[in-house]
Amino acid sequence: MAEKHEFAGGKHGIVQEIAAFVLCGLVLALLAATHDRSKACSGPLSCTLEMFYDRDYHIRVMISLPVACAIYTVCALIASSYFPREVNTKGVRPPVASWVRWDSDFNWSIVGLIAGSPMIHLFLYASEKYGASSGMILYKNPLDYGLAWAVLQIPVYLLLWDFVFYVCHRWILHSPYLYYWCHAGHHAFRPPTAWSGIAVGPIDVIFEGILPYAVPLYCGLPFNEHIVNTVNALLTFHATVLHSSCHSQYGNLSGILGWLMISPVGHNMHHQYGLKNACNFAPIFKIWDRFLGTLNETEPFWWGSDKTDVTDFGWAVKMGLKAADQKAAKPAKAA
Repeated sequence: MAEKHEFAGGKHGIVQEIAAFVLCGLVLALLAATHDRSKACSGPLSCTLEMFYDRDYHIRVMISLPVACAIYTVCALIASSYFPREVNTKGVRPPVASWVRWDSDFNWSIVGLIAGSPMIHLFLYASEKYGASSGMILYKNPLDYGLAWAVLQIPVYLLLWDFVFYVCHRWILHSPYLYYWCHAGHHAFRPPTAWSGIAVGPIDVIFEGILPYAVPLYCGLPFNEHIVNTVNALLTFHATVLHSSCHSQYGNLSGILGWLMISPVGHNMHHQYGLKNACNFAPIFKIWDRFLGTLNETEPFWWGSDKTDVTDFGWAVKMGLKAADQKAAKPAKAA
């Protein structure tokens, strides 16, 4: 048997992950087909099966999926145009885009969105259909709980989101079995690009997208549905920048922000490693990595090859000037 590669799920890993997702979908479809709709739902499973019969749920999924794909595409286009990176695809690193390879940055992101959108809407539709009995307190008017909570809920939700992501990322996805089965493919994006920001498969997306989104909603706090969805849309852009060649750091703005927030160099460092020596699991804050001993503030080995002096020539990068143009534009030192 061929040895598993630490930085690639390979074709078999992709097939296994998609097959597992399809199998779960078929099981749910079979359960829904045999579900007795004459009885009121009495638990999470029966209520979920009941929602599968609701036309409104399917309409929402069909509308939200192209919207989610458009948001990802626009975010990745912006991030990749400002912070481009060329990658070598001769080894295990997949191409950024491909007509035939599912594991390319773009295609794998679309696969994750196709799988994730119906799951996200199960939670949103459950809240609307069953109200507080769903276990969530989602409301539509941002001011229903006052202006202070409308603002404060954003950092609260982000902290909870980031903690759930850390737990799932470190102890589930980086466990030996699941890593090779559904997460090694994401680490094949080494170095990552803006297009690999949300490039995770249909099982991986449960732990890196669905659970971080949904678990905070069950903590007993009220959250505004529109604020939650807006925050998650902005996190898509954050993910594309985090995986890019952006060399700006929060520490350049403030020492406190540098201590608190993870910069692209930090998540790029996460992609330097696979199952061994893994670090920097949280994608927003350094808090969990710092206090749980997994923070690594060094640079990945590819960082110097695409480094640009953003403090002196950040404007040149944004204007699309080449490195030679930047060097020529730099003022000569006084004799």
